[in-house]
Amino acid sequence: MKDVNGVLIVLLKEHAEIMINNSPENIWDYANNPENWAASNPEEHRGLKFYNKSNRPETGVEFYQKEFVAGIYADLRGQILYADRPNVVVWTGVAKYKVFGGLIRPRIPEGGTVRIQKTNKGFKVSHDVFMDFPDTLFGKVMLWYFTKILKGEKAVYDHTYKELVFFKNQLEK
Repeated sequence: MKDVNGVLIVLLKEHAEIMINNSPENIWDYANNPENWAASNPEEHRGLKFYNKSNRPETGVEFYQKEFVAGIYADLRGQILYADRPNVVVWTGVAKYKVFGGLIRPRIPEGGTVRIQKTNKGFKVSHDVFMDFPDTLFGKVMLWYFTKILKGEKAVYDHTYKELVFFKNQLEK
């Protein structure tokens, strides 16, 4: 991927959003429950734990997440940078991927912002996700492999959108 000046971009960004007809508090509580998160994509999610008493996102709380992204297993250790229930949560972390069965184990900084915004049609729930591949030869090769071979951009979007669709379907029953 190159920007308008032809410079190689090593940051992968994806945005997914959906309208959910429910209160922002119910959306927040449901989507931030680790059991519901795991259920939203059972083929790829393997666990989520927030390291606080409530096991929910709060500013400064660390978390651990296990999942598959584009078919590659990842251990993500992160922190909630900012949480404002029921409006927004901002997270960051480093995911250790196991490529080729763990033969290669790159660490990729990742992050995201989940927003719940009132519109005239209900509440829009969005999740912006980024992966910051190292600006090195190895990072560029990993980005190429992830985007061209694994179709990672589509996989990240599909993964994120699937979560949102699950939340919508469960909350609008």
